[in-house]
Amino acid sequence: MAKVEAARLNAQRKLAATVRGSPALRKASALAQQGAMQIDTAMRGAANVMTLGIADHVAAGANAAFQAANGADLVESFHSNLRDERTRGRLDAAQRPVARGVGNAGGAVMGVAATAAVAPAVGVATAAPRLAGAAALTGREIAAIIGGGGVAGLGVQVGTDTLQGRTSTVGDSVGAAIGGAVGAASLPAGPVRAGAIGAAATTTAQDYLNGRTPSSEHAAQAAVLGAVFSGFADGGAQRWSNGLPTVEKGRVGGFLGNIRGKVRGEPRPIVGFWPRTGERNINPKERVPMAQTRDYIPGTNIYWYPDGVSANLVRFEDKFGFGAELSRNQIIARDALGDKFVLFHTTPTDVGKAAATVASQAAVPLASEPQDREKRDILSSLLAGGW
Repeated sequence: MAKVEAARLNAQRKLAATVRGSPALRKASALAQQGAMQIDTAMRGAANVMTLGIADHVAAGANAAFQAANGADLVESFHSNLRDERTRGRLDAAQRPVARGVGNAGGAVMGVAATAAVAPAVGVATAAPRLAGAAALTGREIAAIIGGGGVAGLGVQVGTDTLQGRTSTVGDSVGAAIGGAVGAASLPAGPVRAGAIGAAATTTAQDYLNGRTPSSEHAAQAAVLGAVFSGFADGGAQRWSNGLPTVEKGRVGGFLGNIRGKVRGEPRPIVGFWPRTGERNINPKERVPMAQTRDYIPGTNIYWYPDGVSANLVRFEDKFGFGAELSRNQIIARDALGDKFVLFHTTPTDVGKAAATVASQAAVPLASEPQDREKRDILSSLLAGGW
């Protein structure tokens, strides 16, 4: 055995000498080492993002446990190791920024993808399509949704700062409004992905507007947190609204229908007839809400009860819910009135998207602001089970 070991060591020395003596081999060896370090940096970046910083805690804890088994103080070793892990992370970012950024981005993509795969389990199991003929969103409505996202982002920022006893900077406020608007504009991609995009946009915008260099790690962690918060908010809001009694669903549909009418430039203050004269309340100076009354379909003795009537006598019908249906008379009215019949159909999915937009911005304070690591440390410690 001694001869075998001696032969192995001798072979290693010869190989090392050969490498030192050959410029080509030295260069190849250096490149291999650099490649390994780039890969390690990327993997560490991805792990920290996917675990929201827990990877550093886990590595520090594992080393501390080994050191404690050899007589070292467990707590002191853990904190010392955690500082070392963070220092290594800063060196990675400074010396290999591209690899670190790629790793951060990869961790964010994997984290958001995992959340998107799990999120449907907390929402409504089956989502029916909208009713045939339901009015599509207009450009004004889309602009209002994006603007509403901006307002939500700003409101969450001011609210969280107020709770913490701080005053929002202009950069914080504008960045939050930008991120909220970007998130709302991204809703066609789904609430989870939109939440990730919006949260990352907020963090990046706030860093830039406050004079800080935008951090790929903070943006990536914000994306993962935004996806998680959005997924649960979407699922919870869907379940709540889908479980409302029928009467309450009707009220929700009417409320949302009134908002849509105003945003579209089609206010519908007329919901019936003057009770004594039987004439429609179409005088712009005398528009007042009135109880729903019968509306006879032209050419028939069939009547229905529209949810609203505009000044140009367009009838509106509001529906809410996955299982909503038009009644027989409503179908007849739709066919007879043509473009004078407007159907607004909203579903729990729409309520979930609104909740997700707000929730995604609530996740930002846990990941943003590179000068404030304490909030991220608290979250990481909780998730790590006390480390």
